[in-house]
Amino acid sequence: MGAPVGISTRGILGAVNRRFFSSSAIGREARAVPWEPREHLLQARKEPRYMAECQGTPRLEYPENMIDGVRLRPTFNPYVKLTRAKRYVLDNWPSRNWADWNPYTCFVRGSRRRYQIPKDLLPYKDELGEWHPPRLSGRYKADVERQYRLNGLEWVWLKDFYKEKRHIRDREPLGPKKWYIREYRQQQVKEAMRKMDDLVADYRKEVRDKQRYNWFERVVHDFAGEQLSSEYLRSRKEPKM
Repeated sequence: MGAPVGISTRGILGAVNRRFFSSSAIGREARAVPWEPREHLLQARKEPRYMAECQGTPRLEYPENMIDGVRLRPTFNPYVKLTRAKRYVLDNWPSRNWADWNPYTCFVRGSRRRYQIPKDLLPYKDELGEWHPPRLSGRYKADVERQYRLNGLEWVWLKDFYKEKRHIRDREPLGPKKWYIREYRQQQVKEAMRKMDDLVADYRKEVRDKQRYNWFERVVHDFAGEQLSSEYLRSRKEPKM
């Protein structure tokens, strides 16, 4: 049997192949806060693999750490064309010897010395009690972090690793903020409208108090005096000029 009347085959295939984006899942994953201990997270290591890119058009993206075509965190790209320089690094640098790699004792770049992680990332005190800068400078610390990323691990040695961080889409918008100011003013108007009855009553009282005495009030004030007439007459509040 063919396609139902009124529905083309092209429309059916388009509906099947259409991509539906789950923005809620992406938002939850992007704002997720780690809760497992660092020791457990470092056990989830994935040794780097190198492979040829899939043939065909369109090209197939590496699906690791991806939801609906959105890459959520830095991921090692296995589709690497190994040049002579890259092969030399993989064959000769101890820091790129993935069969002997350990997240707690790492080499850096072409060095032959192992460093204790995270001990060598922190300032240390010698036997005389004097403090010294970390044994690993920022350049080599960045190389160790790169090794973690290449092995599919998060950089767990951040101070605020277990704290919730403000997502880039949750920040205050940049720019002239014309729409932002308009929304703020609308909220102010809504708050003022809630107190409209009190504001009207205060305004009427203010207008009435600053009015001049009429003939009767002026006569009472002149005959009884200010002290006796204060119980029966309103106290006039003249506006300040």
